Amino acid sequence: MKIILGIFCVLMALFAGGCALILFSGSGYNGMFQSLPMATIPGGIAALNVLVLVALFGRAKPQAWAFHALVVIDVAAIAILALVWASLGFQDSGVNVFGAVLIGLIGIKAVLTYLAAKKL
Repeated sequence: MKIILGIFCVLMALFAGGCALILFSGSGYNGMFQSLPMATIPGGIAALNVLVLVALFGRAKPQAWAFHALVVIDVAAIAILALVWASLGFQDSGVNVFGAVLIGLIGIKAVLTYLAAKKL
């Protein structure tokens, strides 16, 4: 369980961190940093995933709030993805497969994060 959750958290931290870096670097082109506040959202998600990774592998004292916040964010992501998937109408088989797999993987990550929070 710990290894699978660690893999999910590493992938999510890399993806969210990359999104934050792209948003942050793109905001400096005009010198106004307009998308800097938007970059804090994926940056915060990346930081929470790193906190969970650090706690999972015993490098620091586990912070229960980080686990619970990540579960809430994952459930919100599932709800948003389900709404987007439903709004597309279930008519494209490629979108159906991608949507089902993505919602399933984020659901597994949310359950594993919750179980790890209870265990730690």
